Amino acid sequence: MNPTDTIRDIWSAEDYGHKVAPFVASLTTTIVAWLDPQPTALSDNILDVGCGEGPLTATIAKHVRHIMGIDASPNMISSFQGNYPEITSRVVDCRFLSRETDLTNGAFDKIFSNAALHWILRDPSTRADTMRACFNALKPGGLMVSESGGLGNVAEVHAIVVGELIHRGVAPERAREVSPWWFPSLEAMKALVEGAGFRWIKGEVELRQTKLTDGEGGGIKGWIRLFGAHFLEELKSDPEREDAVTNMVEALEGVGRRQHDGAFTVNYIRLRFVAQKPE
Repeated sequence: MNPTDTIRDIWSAEDYGHKVAPFVASLTTTIVAWLDPQPTALSDNILDVGCGEGPLTATIAKHVRHIMGIDASPNMISSFQGNYPEITSRVVDCRFLSRETDLTNGAFDKIFSNAALHWILRDPSTRADTMRACFNALKPGGLMVSESGGLGNVAEVHAIVVGELIHRGVAPERAREVSPWWFPSLEAMKALVEGAGFRWIKGEVELRQTKLTDGEGGGIKGWIRLFGAHFLEELKSDPEREDAVTNMVEALEGVGRRQHDGAFTVNYIRLRFVAQKPE
């Protein structure tokens, strides 16, 4: 997956926030506690990197002096601005955050990022620059607080999707290469963060078996269609894509379906960290 200045916008706020993954904004108790928003502090000026359609940003906004959301998806930012016009937000491809000189001039007290860095840091050629831009956005002593996918995140779905592409004639190297995600080990993330100049304060990895939605357009089928869109683009036609998704869902049926209530779960591996820009 090579970096380009433009990327296709696969995101729909309706699909993401309501049909497929409303849990992304709601299962955030730990990372918000680590952010430790301070409603009375004059020092809580926060940049939310990869804010999506904004519900979590809006929740945090009630408890801080100022927060700004940035995201690469025009569709998501359009929804954000429609629903939360009182909160500053704008389209920024965070792979190239260093180009946004008004954001990387040391004005923020905290950088916050939830469920976004595994997308943003996918390109090896821009990874270090993005992290350095986050460093430059902070005041001395400022904090970066993040939760994203870690090594082994959604591994069962990831493996099934890659395997289905290979089964349909996509070369194994290509099937792996088109993945839109970077799921690092805690040690790899720590090395990247420290390489940008941060002081690592703490980090952890947690298995979170996550129940998917079960309504129309959601569930594991909706999950694959939305989050696996880059993989499915390797197939030649819509009918072939639908056939492939059906096969993937059938293969996963015996892996993620809970016996006691019939709900479908996916094994999310959450990687969290707090790092500080030295005083």
